[in-house]
Amino acid sequence: MAVSKARSPSYPAIGLKEAIEKADAVYRNDYQNQVPRAVAAKHMGYASLNGKSLGVLSALLKFGLLEGRGDNTRVSDLALRIIAHSPGEPERADAIREASTRPELFTELDKRYPDGKGSDAAIRSYLLTQKFIPQAAESALRSYRETKTLVETECAAYDSAQPDAPDDMQTTLDPSPLTSSPHPASPTTPVGEGFRRAIFDLSEGEVVITFPEEMSPESVGDLHDYLATFMKKARREAGVPEPTNGKG
Repeated sequence: MAVSKARSPSYPAIGLKEAIEKADAVYRNDYQNQVPRAVAAKHMGYASLNGKSLGVLSALLKFGLLEGRGDNTRVSDLALRIIAHSPGEPERADAIREASTRPELFTELDKRYPDGKGSDAAIRSYLLTQKFIPQAAESALRSYRETKTLVETECAAYDSAQPDAPDDMQTTLDPSPLTSSPHPASPTTPVGEGFRRAIFDLSEGEVVITFPEEMSPESVGDLHDYLATFMKKARREAGVPEPTNGKG
């Protein structure tokens, strides 16, 4: 008598970090063109369509990084929002958060264990009650943990790219118009030792930036990203279109 093989509910076989790397490999070779699944698997480093490569392709579909029906697939717009932006950029962080919630199992676990705060033992036990076989429960738990770790890392990278700002700048960057400042900065306020102040006059008032005299290349990059985000919001609030020449 043939014995049927136990099957577990559907889940991503790999975590989101590895899934993004695989999607990037497909994009670097074929951009967002429709390609057969076998070609996508080859771009990801697999010789053919087999159990391993099919599981990875399925994971990318579950995360929303690939899309398509039948034998053809392509890199999704969601994946491109991740690939096209560097760590610390808000567009990338938002897209990663969105991808992390695409798998139905992960959404279910997030509801049951907010922010992934359940213990491994608790989550493993829950998966077993949902008809996961032990090996699949371990694999699902691992991919879930890896995904939550990536989300935390990317959010931390975004937060670190935002330098501490005075209260008036924080108010400006939230709902208030850029021209309003309940606590305008005073150029007569002493600057701490090791810091410098740059003041730029506008018709509506002054733009004041206080910064360290010495900054590492990494900090310069972080400041550049922050100012780019600031200018993007300033243009949007002022109704100024984004530049098309790559400047500003």
